[in-house]
Amino acid sequence: MTERKHISVIYTMAGGGHLKAAESLKEVLESTGRYRATLVNPYVELMPHLDLWKRITKRTSEDIYNQTIIGEGKTGLFCLTYYAGILLNFKLAYKEGRQRLGDYFKAQKPDMVISVLPMLNRVIFDAVEDYRQTTGTPQSIKGAVLITDWTEFGQHIWFPKGRDYHAICGTDESFKKASAYKNLAGRVHPTQGILLMPSFQDNSAALDKQAAKQALGLDPAMPVICMLYGGQGSWRMKELVETMIAKPMQAQLLLLCGRNAALADTLRNMDIPFPHQIVGFTNEVAKYLGASDIFVGKPGPGSVSEALHFGQRMLLDRTMALPQEMPVLKWVVKHGAGSAFKSRNSFLNALAGLLDKTNRNQDPVKPRPNTASRQITSLIDGIFSSPDV
Repeated sequence: MTERKHISVIYTMAGGGHLKAAESLKEVLESTGRYRATLVNPYVELMPHLDLWKRITKRTSEDIYNQTIIGEGKTGLFCLTYYAGILLNFKLAYKEGRQRLGDYFKAQKPDMVISVLPMLNRVIFDAVEDYRQTTGTPQSIKGAVLITDWTEFGQHIWFPKGRDYHAICGTDESFKKASAYKNLAGRVHPTQGILLMPSFQDNSAALDKQAAKQALGLDPAMPVICMLYGGQGSWRMKELVETMIAKPMQAQLLLLCGRNAALADTLRNMDIPFPHQIVGFTNEVAKYLGASDIFVGKPGPGSVSEALHFGQRMLLDRTMALPQEMPVLKWVVKHGAGSAFKSRNSFLNALAGLLDKTNRNQDPVKPRPNTASRQITSLIDGIFSSPDV
């Protein structure tokens, strides 16, 4: 029996998309029986003592990102300052970070290292090179970046200089950006959409939406709104629900709170005068989105990709857009896939318009099936068969 190839997947808990991509890779690759995948968060498991933000604020960089930037909506200057601090942190800790990662790879002995996070990738692949030099066949150890953003925000944030890795891109925008780098010539691989959990393939665009609503105990004849602000949730959801309570509409509401248990508890204690369900963290997002007509949330690349897969009308929160999410928002509006709002009033007006269109079945949105999870295995096979690292 041929031994399975070992793949190390490097992720972060800053936001929900990186972990979701890592888990998707693991599920897809291990289902073939040819690969085994090990997931590692270097900020927590390998070098937590190098976290500059924790030294200054007593909170980890991931907690600041999840609780303050996403949770409290500080997506402007505060967020950019945070990013600058992260880049400075990597420069100051480069030498020890490279050593820690290199020691980890030498111990784990992966055949490939795939990064699903930004900013740290030059350190990662320099550490991979250190590991390669300890093997008898350095050319056989592969590296790849799987971008989870819509496109790269800035230069070399996802795709560092060097020809020691491959780039896997889920949108035309990220593919064009990566292809523009001379160092990546012949090393850029497109997929049909950003990698989603395989369950989205099981819940295909041909899903019977009325049956999906009934399976959740919802009225199949009434529109369903799914409100989702990423895997970490956001207190912005409470504001929007309060706005809807002040002016109730004929709709059902699914509130997916992610890992924000405090938000879920607060919503459960509110007197919401229309049919609703409050859901904590779940791996069954596809089930809830498949039963929904309208998606409300921040323009996260993963959430938008999921909504596009099911052909949902989208209402995106401009005030909650992270700098790297602005290209998502612009794409959605430009292609007529949804609209954006800032204030509570603009939210109510836009939502009323979408509900009216839904009730009259006016301008239905065509699904954009995402097949990335079906493509990823053959893509990885191809990288392994390439003569270069």
